[in-house]
Amino acid sequence: MSYRTIPSIGQAHGNSCWAACLAWWLKAVAGGRPSWSQAKIMEIYHRSLDGDGAMIPEYMVQAWRNDQRLKMGTMVFKTPNATLDRLPIGPTPVCIAFKHLTGFAHMNVIWPSEPGKVWCMEPYWPFPGVNGKRTGRFVEREIND
Repeated sequence: MSYRTIPSIGQAHGNSCWAACLAWWLKAVAGGRPSWSQAKIMEIYHRSLDGDGAMIPEYMVQAWRNDQRLKMGTMVFKTPNATLDRLPIGPTPVCIAFKHLTGFAHMNVIWPSEPGKVWCMEPYWPFPGVNGKRTGRFVEREIND
C-alpha cells in the first residue's frame, strides 16, 4: 500500500507531534481501530499531558499499550546513537519517538521505502510554521540518519 496517499497531518501546536502522529497512524493502519482526529486524541489523553501539551513519555508507552482500542504494541529502544538501523521496522507504519536535533523529544511515523531508507510522516511542517496551520509532510530518510 502507498501510505503517502493518506494526507499528512500537521501538529496543532509545538508539542502535539504525538497526537498528529497517532491520528495519522490510526488512518494508515485502520484494521478496526478508531479514526480519531488530533483534537480528539488530545482530549482523550489530556490527563497525560504536561503543562505545555506534550505527552509525558513514560505515560505514553503504557497508555498506548493498555488502550485496547488502538491494538498497538509499544517498546522502548534506548540507543546511544540516533540511528534507525536496529529498530524492528516491518512493512506497516510505526510511531517512533526520538530526540530531535534541537534537543527536544519528537515523533514521526515511519515505514520502509527501499533498502536502507524509510518514509516519515513529519507533522512539524512547515517549520516553524504557525500553530493550527501546519500540514505535515512526507520525507524519505536514510536509515542511519
